[in-house]
Amino acid sequence: MAGGLVSTASECMTFLGVFFEGRLFEKAFLERMMIWNQIFFPLRYGYGLMFFKLPRYFGITPLPEFAGHSGSTGSFAFACPSRSLYLTGTLNVITPAGPFFFMMNLVRTIS
Repeated sequence: MAGGLVSTASECMTFLGVFFEGRLFEKAFLERMMIWNQIFFPLRYGYGLMFFKLPRYFGITPLPEFAGHSGSTGSFAFACPSRSLYLTGTLNVITPAGPFFFMMNLVRTIS
C-alpha cells in the first residue's frame, strides 16, 4: 500500500473548506501548520502543507498564493484564500509541476 487517500474531487473540496475555515482543528494548531519553511523555489512547506506563490516578475498580473498539497501522480488539493477558491482534482499525467501550471492558468483565466 502506498498510503494514499481515495476520495472524489467533491469530497476533497468539502474537506478543504472545513480544514481552511478552521472547523477541523483549533485555530492555533492551523496557524502552526502554516509556518512556512523554504524547500525549493517557489515552494515552501509547513506541517504537511505546501505554500506556492510566484513573484510578480513571473507574469504581468500577480498570481495569488495557494496552500494545500499536490500528489506525485498529478492529483492536487489547494486553497487560494485571497480569492476564496478551492481547487481539487487529478490530471491524467504524472508530472510534479502539472498541478501548479494548471492552477496558475486557471486563476489567470478567471481573473
